[in-house]
Amino acid sequence: MFVGKAERISGSIQLMSENVVHLRESLEAVVNYNLNRIMKVFTVVTSIFLPLTLIVGWYGMNFKMMPELEWEFGYFFVIGLSVLVVVANIVYFRKKKLM
Repeated sequence: MFVGKAERISGSIQLMSENVVHLRESLEAVVNYNLNRIMKVFTVVTSIFLPLTLIVGWYGMNFKMMPELEWEFGYFFVIGLSVLVVVANIVYFRKKKLM
């Protein structure tokens, strides 16, 4: 009688152990999915601001031979270029359904 009961308890424990393993794997899958979504958002934001950082780096060097520095509308040209880059990136990512 005790042997039968011990075997049933052992079977129940194995079943519960397998259920816990499946539950843990499901939780890991959900966490990985959420992390991938967050990383996708960070990647898109980085891709939008990376060209702007390049533009700022170039114009932060203050070279004397840059034609835009002497041009009357050079400042507005850089602003327009920055806005154009951001809008182009947003349109591209929306078209690819990444945003």
